[in-house]
Amino acid sequence: MRIDAPVPPALFPYMTWAQTESFRSPYSLSQSGMPMPDASLLGPALEPGECLPWPCAGAMQALEARVARWHGVEAERVLAVPGASAGMHLVADTLFRGARVLYETPRYEPLEALPRLFAAEPRALPRRPEAGWLPDPDEARRLAAGANGAVHLFLTTPHNPTGSVVDTAGLQALGGIAAEQGGVVACCEVYMDFCPDPKDRVHAANALPNGITIGSMTKAWGLGPLRVGWIVLGEAVAHLRPLLVDRAHLSWVDPPTASLLLADRALERAEALLQPVRQVEVQCRPLLDAWLRETPGVEALVPPMGIYAFPRLEGVPDTRAFAQWLAETRGVDVVAGEHFGFPGAIRVGCGVPEETLRTGLERLDEGLLAFRAERSNEAPPG
Repeated sequence: MRIDAPVPPALFPYMTWAQTESFRSPYSLSQSGMPMPDASLLGPALEPGECLPWPCAGAMQALEARVARWHGVEAERVLAVPGASAGMHLVADTLFRGARVLYETPRYEPLEALPRLFAAEPRALPRRPEAGWLPDPDEARRLAAGANGAVHLFLTTPHNPTGSVVDTAGLQALGGIAAEQGGVVACCEVYMDFCPDPKDRVHAANALPNGITIGSMTKAWGLGPLRVGWIVLGEAVAHLRPLLVDRAHLSWVDPPTASLLLADRALERAEALLQPVRQVEVQCRPLLDAWLRETPGVEALVPPMGIYAFPRLEGVPDTRAFAQWLAETRGVDVVAGEHFGFPGAIRVGCGVPEETLRTGLERLDEGLLAFRAERSNEAPPG
């Protein structure tokens, strides 16, 4: 028996593409995170008996205490969650209902999808290239004006897809606007651990009383399969933790004990686990930076940290078609700007072996020239 019911449109099609098509080519420059590290860096294998105790019997508390030390806050302001995606969903489900939510554009799809799923008034807050891809507090204030309820801001920093980083003063300006409307600034900061010096990391939960930081072991750590992340609450919103815990219980109860134990080990061994990132910064980031600065018809911010950038391509308005064509004809994967609501640009990552990146960028160059020439020849005269 089949039950036919209306099927709503997909809210997160990018992830389907990422899981099925983003890494098929020999030169995959589509990834924004590091590959999985050598498992030996996490220490000896866990015994089955270590993985079976209830998470709240010690594993969850240990990880939350470790994350609290990593962020320099009290453990009572930290909540472990099954990855940053779960953290974003939990914050949206708990806080966004009935509110106006300003979500950044270009955007990682959940930044728009979750407000549209839960918020009463989702509003797009543009990040513009001429402003270094930074959100404009004046524009945020204009978009917040006239709201009947709370106004929240929903951001990524470093920004996905451009790599732009909002500094402390910028966060404080945005936080003040949200505070005036009884809202929070919720920041997904999964790329902040790419920052080489901990004192230079800018976290919403540290910079703002009404800031919420969402992090994970995925991007800089290469430990996405663990599905472990965390929420860190600013001082003025720390009282929301019991409410978030209650909603988490309704959603997943607790993260798996094994994942919590391994994530705790990873943070304990942070220096060793982040060494591959430092190697990419020395060997591969210079190649990507030079390509961004020197390639004709390419315009991009050179991000201050991380392993990806978001170049705009002159004469290529349909970057979805270009990305497909590039994979088929040059064996190079990139992410089309359409996935971020910004056609005409592509996200390119450099977290691959040096020779893979060097050859991949050469093929990307060749493909870009050939694609422009091909499309130019197809254009009707006049």
